[in-house]
Amino acid sequence: MPFQIVYASRANQPMAAETLEKILVDARKGNAERGITGALLYTEQVFFQILEGDEKQVRQLMQSINDDSRHSAVKVIYETEVESPAFASWSMAYHTPSLEELKKWTGLPGSVTIEELIDKIHQHPQNVPQFLINILETLGEDYTDKGD
Repeated sequence: MPFQIVYASRANQPMAAETLEKILVDARKGNAERGITGALLYTEQVFFQILEGDEKQVRQLMQSINDDSRHSAVKVIYETEVESPAFASWSMAYHTPSLEELKKWTGLPGSVTIEELIDKIHQHPQNVPQFLINILETLGEDYTDKGD
């Protein structure tokens, strides 16, 4: 059964488009080799990432992510086994939502800052599946390069 993990982290410095592109190229290549799928969101210097695949592979990747010096405050906000990967079409989808869009997606509009939103998502894991559905719907509408 596939395993899914969602985490948030803070970039140690603002990410230029070229830096983000390199991260995506590397992630897509590595994920394809490991059989991992997912999505990366970046807003207000915060990453949200969804990773799916074999649990051992996903956890090994999470260890590597934890050790990456480009970001800090890595916080797993949701993890579960799933019937099938939600992001199976993407080795690593990418989107840059606004804070307002993230609030809408999570159903947690009372958050004022990105940090409060992360805390609320962590406190309300029952909202994560709808959060993922909303990401998928947005990617389906807006995303043309699936990175495969």
